[in-house]
Amino acid sequence: MTGNLSLERGLAVLNALKEAGEAVGVRDLARRLEQSAAAVQRILNTLAEQGYVEQSADSRRYRLGPSVLALARNVLSKDQLVGLAEPELQALASRGCFNAFLGVRRENKGLYLLTVQSRSPVVIRSSPGETFPLHSTALGKAFLIDFDRETIVSVLGEAPLERLTERTTTDPAKLAVQIRSSRAIGYTTSLDENFVGLVAIGAPIRDESGSVVAGISVAYPRSVGPQIGIADVGEQVMAAASRVSAGLGFRPVGAQGGGAGNAA
Repeated sequence: MTGNLSLERGLAVLNALKEAGEAVGVRDLARRLEQSAAAVQRILNTLAEQGYVEQSADSRRYRLGPSVLALARNVLSKDQLVGLAEPELQALASRGCFNAFLGVRRENKGLYLLTVQSRSPVVIRSSPGETFPLHSTALGKAFLIDFDRETIVSVLGEAPLERLTERTTTDPAKLAVQIRSSRAIGYTTSLDENFVGLVAIGAPIRDESGSVVAGISVAYPRSVGPQIGIADVGEQVMAAASRVSAGLGFRPVGAQGGGAGNAA
């Protein structure tokens, strides 16, 4: 067994535990990875010694350990994007009912980097490291805002996409039409498309080259909708994304004096 193969198998075990979302037994884990139970047990023993997995005393099953969390915190604490976005998310969430999110695209899925919950009784449970669909979330659509129809189909795959609610758009071609409309106003929406009763609004974050590298979104229960205008929230989210983009070096075409403009 080469060093690289050992590393790949160790990472496969960590990924399987992450995807499981709960403690998993050795035989079950071996079956998922198509490896022998003995080989998986050796990997788990090594990971446990370093604190990357831990075993439940009651069930003898394994879950991710505290070293994974410590590693993630170390990465996030030194990440420029997270450092710029965190105060923006905190400001959005402080307005009472907004749950605020920062994410990036990883192929055909989104990945949460940071989540800030509101003080509202309604809490939207999403954690850093969790993945989310692109086609049904405002944050996911923000990653697609510059793409044409062909690129969107290439990223998401052929229809039908997963239907999460009755309002989910499952045809990539139809989604491309929505994205084109979002491009014109600068922000994206998800209205009961990912969860029934949930409104979400997102905007892209750009780097120095102008490429979309991340996105910010807020989500809130539809029950507070009459007191909140989607266009007003869209302006707030775009402004927050613009400030983060400016911190990453983005300057919109026509910006004067090097000041930050509208990133969308």
